[in-house]
Amino acid sequence: MVFFALLVFATWQYRLLCVLMAVWLNGSRIRERWGRRAYRTAVWGLLACIVIAVPNYFHHGRTQLVYLNEQGERISTPLAVYAVNALLPEEELMNAGMKATAVLPPEELSPVFKRLGSGLIRDAQRDFWTGMGLTFYWPYNRLSLEGSNPGSFTIAQLMNEQLGTSYDGIYITRPKHYDRRRAYPVVFFAHGYLGSWELYQGLWSRLDDCFVVSIGTRDLSGIFGYQDINKVFTKYLPMLKAEGYSIDESRLHLMGLSNGGTAADVALRSFSDRFQTITFISTPCNVIKHSKAKVLMIGGGRDGSSVGLPAASKRLSRSGTQTALFYDERDNHYIMVHQASSILKFLNEEMGLREVIQ
Repeated sequence: MVFFALLVFATWQYRLLCVLMAVWLNGSRIRERWGRRAYRTAVWGLLACIVIAVPNYFHHGRTQLVYLNEQGERISTPLAVYAVNALLPEEELMNAGMKATAVLPPEELSPVFKRLGSGLIRDAQRDFWTGMGLTFYWPYNRLSLEGSNPGSFTIAQLMNEQLGTSYDGIYITRPKHYDRRRAYPVVFFAHGYLGSWELYQGLWSRLDDCFVVSIGTRDLSGIFGYQDINKVFTKYLPMLKAEGYSIDESRLHLMGLSNGGTAADVALRSFSDRFQTITFISTPCNVIKHSKAKVLMIGGGRDGSSVGLPAASKRLSRSGTQTALFYDERDNHYIMVHQASSILKFLNEEMGLREVIQ
């Protein structure tokens, strides 16, 4: 049963390690039946596949995790961060966290888990026991199928918070049919607290006709300030240009999810003339003003963070701001994962991106 669970839910490197262990335990039988050469071929073949499955150190896939220095120049992946990524891939940590969350007492959460938000824990528990938890797995597999295995920036944020390091990094996802002769729009995504960074890269790769750049806070808080958004223009866009990418700066978009909604608030308050759209996902909108940027809102009625989005959408409309709302009264904080296909269609249309049928 444990072996079956690992094959279904674990990362590819741990799945392959399980298969390698099974081959090793049955080595004498394999040698007797198929010969020593077959056994050695199986072992070395599995070892090669495990090396491929481990998070990339040199990133050449469609989605890349890029580390930057203070000047905004690309630097090599820090070896300490890579070593932790290789031993504890984000998908494996998410898998373990989801299982641990599922068995927590729903009404008597320990102080450790109260910091994560008891409402979010209960949403995750319901997802697990109703089968919705499976929707959290396929975005990771999608990255692998696209030839990307970038590793988790969440680990670097944790090191910044606990060890005092100062790693800065962004995810860059190129358009699926990238053409160097074209100038592309850029969608900036700001993540919330303790989130699954790689998971969302698997989702955003379906925003096809644009670059997607995922930005983060220095630590795990996901609380963005003015300087964090200003780096979009002083650091991240110049970095994309230095990499040789052609960018259409008249078509910039920003999305904030959960605590990352603070990034959307800052953008709406101070940078609304620089973005074509600003999107709030599973988060409140705390800024009501006339804006050149169209404001998009996505949320669920069972999510305390986004329950006020319909009212905020109406208030923004009355102030002369163009808005669009995707709202499901029955869904919770994880609506972006549960209803990915419908929401991605909504975003492609509202942002003016070309929808690609998968």
